[in-house]
Amino acid sequence: MTRLDDIPRTSAPPPGALPSVVVARLRSIRPSRRAVLRGLVIGATAAALVPLDWYLERRTAAAVPAGVNRAEHTSCEPASYAEEANNWPFDDAPAVCYGGWRRGSHPCASGYHREGFYEINGEEMESTRLATECEGKNAWRWKGYRCSDAITDVVFASGDTYTGITIAACQLPEGSGAPILRG
Repeated sequence: MTRLDDIPRTSAPPPGALPSVVVARLRSIRPSRRAVLRGLVIGATAAALVPLDWYLERRTAAAVPAGVNRAEHTSCEPASYAEEANNWPFDDAPAVCYGGWRRGSHPCASGYHREGFYEINGEEMESTRLATECEGKNAWRWKGYRCSDAITDVVFASGDTYTGITIAACQLPEGSGAPILRG
């Protein structure tokens, strides 16, 4: 019968054990001071340059020429689409945008979808521009208009509420500098 004391422990080598060939070879290597110093310099250089590379890469991506609008993407819209009719109250502008629960020129402010709290025809609304579509941009251009989207919370006169995407079709000023995409 085997006693538990006869089972060897893994933390201590058995008596008379020799190191493995790999361990013996590693212990026999004695690098020169020059090799150790070279290894330290290479490691320190790599440790310093990697964060610098990250910084420069991000900086390059953020660098855009003066006057370029970062809030608008001029090429993420489809090549063509059928415009949907405007459905904001009191909106008689031409239909140029598509998508959204409501669309039209009424919620425009400074060329983009209006943000913040406003009231239209007894409906209380609060809008926040979206930057989750169009490669992180808020708007696209179509036929002389900027279609800017927002998430809008509405409280109707009846007390009912609704949250959905709304689209503002804001007319671009003549000679705005950027290309106007045509359908």
